[in-house]
Amino acid sequence: MRESFREEEVKSLWREILTDKGLEISRLNDPDSKERTVSIKYEEIDELNRDFALNFLKSPEEYIRWLKEELTNNFLSEDFKARHDNRINISISSSLPDIKKNIRELRSADLNTFIQIDGIVKRVSEVVPTITLAAFRCGYCKSVELYPQHGNKLLEPATCNHCNRGKDQTKFQFIPEKSIYMDTQNIEVQEKPELLKGASQPAKISVHLNDELCGKFNPGDRVAVSGILKGRQKFVGNAPTTQFDIYLEALSVERESSEYEEVQISDEDVETIRSLSRDPEIYSKLVKSMAPTIFGMDLIKEAVILQLFGGVRKVFEDNTYIRGEIHILLFGDPGTAKSQILKYSVNLAPKSIYTSGKGSSAAGLTAAAVKDDFSEGRWTLEAGTLVLADGGLAAVDELDKMSREDSGAMHEAMEQQTVTIAKAGINATLMSRCAILGAANPKYGRYEEQETFRNQTDFPPSLLSRFDLIFVIVDRPGKIDSDMANYILKVHSDGEKIASGQGIEKSEFRPYIDQETMKKYIVYARKFCYPILSPAAKERIRNFYIQKREAGIKSSSVTITPRQLEALIRLSEASARIRLSDRVSEEDVARAERLMESFLNETTVVNGQPDVDSLISGISTRERKTIFSLRKIISELQGGEEKEAAYEDIVARGKEAGLDESEIDKQISTLHQRGEIIEVKSGRYRLMRSTG
Repeated sequence: MRESFREEEVKSLWREILTDKGLEISRLNDPDSKERTVSIKYEEIDELNRDFALNFLKSPEEYIRWLKEELTNNFLSEDFKARHDNRINISISSSLPDIKKNIRELRSADLNTFIQIDGIVKRVSEVVPTITLAAFRCGYCKSVELYPQHGNKLLEPATCNHCNRGKDQTKFQFIPEKSIYMDTQNIEVQEKPELLKGASQPAKISVHLNDELCGKFNPGDRVAVSGILKGRQKFVGNAPTTQFDIYLEALSVERESSEYEEVQISDEDVETIRSLSRDPEIYSKLVKSMAPTIFGMDLIKEAVILQLFGGVRKVFEDNTYIRGEIHILLFGDPGTAKSQILKYSVNLAPKSIYTSGKGSSAAGLTAAAVKDDFSEGRWTLEAGTLVLADGGLAAVDELDKMSREDSGAMHEAMEQQTVTIAKAGINATLMSRCAILGAANPKYGRYEEQETFRNQTDFPPSLLSRFDLIFVIVDRPGKIDSDMANYILKVHSDGEKIASGQGIEKSEFRPYIDQETMKKYIVYARKFCYPILSPAAKERIRNFYIQKREAGIKSSSVTITPRQLEALIRLSEASARIRLSDRVSEEDVARAERLMESFLNETTVVNGQPDVDSLISGISTRERKTIFSLRKIISELQGGEEKEAAYEDIVARGKEAGLDESEIDKQISTLHQRGEIIEVKSGRYRLMRSTG
C-alpha cells in the first residue's frame, strides 16, 4: 500500500468523484434549496483508487478538509456560499464489513480513524445551537471579525487582524448576533442485545451529530453510524489527566433498513424451514425444543412458542392499528422455572432483551427524561427496555417489583405500543412494538389455591387485562414429584458428562430444532407469512365467544370480553404462521381455544364461576351487584328519623334481596375501607353523600 498522498493528488482524486455528482451538486446550488450535504459512499473512493481509500481511513479529517476546499473552490456557487456561510457538510458512509467495528472492541489504535459501528440509540440529548464562527469587535479599531471555534470553551482572537493589536493592547467584545451557529446534538448508541454473549452488559459510545443530522433519531432506533473516532481529555477538577473518553464524530447515520437485518437466512435455511413447516409433528417438536431441560410445562412452552411467532399486525387507512404481538404473564411460586423460560425465550427471539422489573437504569421499562453529564447537565431522553426491544421480545422478570411510574406507562406500551414522554420540555412518542413475556410472584410469597387469583397480586386490573394469556404455576406436592426428581437428576447427570468431556451420543434434553434454526424459522415466518382467517376459523371463533357470553348470562357474570376475542385471533394467526400457511384453520383456532380456556379457568374463577370482570376491574360481577344493593339498602334505611342504618337491619334487608350474610359482611368492610360509608357508632352506618 502507498503510504501517503500529496494534497494536490488528493484534491485531484476528490475532483474525479465530485465531477460524477453533477446532479447532486446542481441541487445544492439551486437558490431554493436548503440542502448543504454532499453524500459519498466509501465504496466509490475504494473503486477509484484502493491506496487512496486506505489512506483516507487513516487520516479522514485531513482528507475531508481538502475535499471541502475542492468543493468550495471549484463546484459550489457564490450564492450557495453566501446562503450557507461557506458551510458544507460531507456525509461518508459504507456497507463494507471491513469498515465495521464492534463498540466494545474500539481501542486507542482506532483514534482519529474512519470507522462504522452498528447499534441501538439508547438516549438522545436536546438539539442545541453551537457557535462555529464567533464574532468579536476590537475595542481599539472597532472592526468585527469571525474567529473559528473548537470545543466547548469560547476562544477569543489573540490579535486583531486589522490593527494588529494583541489582547494586552485591546479588548475583544463578543457579538452573539453576528456569530455563525450550527445545530449540535449528542446521542448514545449501545450494542444490539442479540449480539451479546453470556451475561455481558452492552457497550456504549457517545456520538456527536452536527447540522442536518440533528433531530432525526429517537431512542430505540437501530442505526449504522460512520464517522471519525475521537478522544476527549478527562479532567480531575480543573487538572487535565492522561486519560481520554472516546466519542464518534458522525459523518453519516443510517437507520436499519431491514427489520431483522442481523439474522441472515440462506437458500438452504429456507428449504429447512419449509420442510419443518410441513412436518405434521411440528408443534410437538417445537414444544420439545423449548427449554428441554425444564420438566413438563408443555402448555406454557406451547404458548411461548406462539408468542415468538406472533399474530399479524393490522394497520388501517386512518393510521389506527390492532397489535399482533402476544403478551404473556407467568405468575406463581418461586423456584418454578419462570426465569429459565424467560431466558430461553430470549435466546430464540430476534431483537430480544431480558431485564428485571426493578429496572437497571433511570429509564426503567419504558423511557424517561434524565439529567446527567451525558449532555453537560441538560435533559436527555433515555429509552427503557420496551423501547429498545421494539420489534422483538421483552422478557421482564420480577414484573411485580416494577416502579409505580413504569406500571402506569406499561398500559400505553402494551396496547398502543408507544411510550409518551412529556417532561422538562421534552415531548416525544417512542415505539414499543414488542411482545412482553413477564414473570411475577404472588404478593404473599406462594400461591394459595383456595384464594382467588385477583387477591394474590397487586397488579392494577387495567394492566392484567392487557395480557393475552396468564398462567398460574403452583408448586404442589403430588404424584409427579418422583418423575420431576428423576428428570432433574438426569439433566445434572448429562451436564456432568459434558463438563468432564465425555460427551453424550443421544441426549433426551437436546432440542429437536437447534436455537439458530429456530431463530431463523421465527424470523422467516414473521417476515413472509401473513395468514388470514378462513370462513371456518371465523365461525369457530365466533361460536366460542358467543357460547362464553351466553354462559355468563346464565351465571350473572362476564365470562369473556372483546379483549380475549382479539387474543384468540392473535394466537390462531401465530399457529398458522408456524405452518407458513396463508390461512388460519379450525385446528389453529382449537389450539388457541385450549390455551384461552386454561387462562380463564386459572385466573377468573370466583366462587366456582368464571368471571373475567374480577381480572379486568378488580371486582367480580357478583361483588359489584352486592355493593350496589348494599348502598341502596343503607340509603333507604338512613332515610328514616335516625339518619343511619343498623347492621342488623342491613343484613335482614340483604337476605331478603337474596344476599349471603358472609358476602354482606365482606362488602360492608369494603365500603368502609373505601370511605363510601362511615361507622357512626358500633354497628350503625351512614352512607357518604357525593359532593361532586
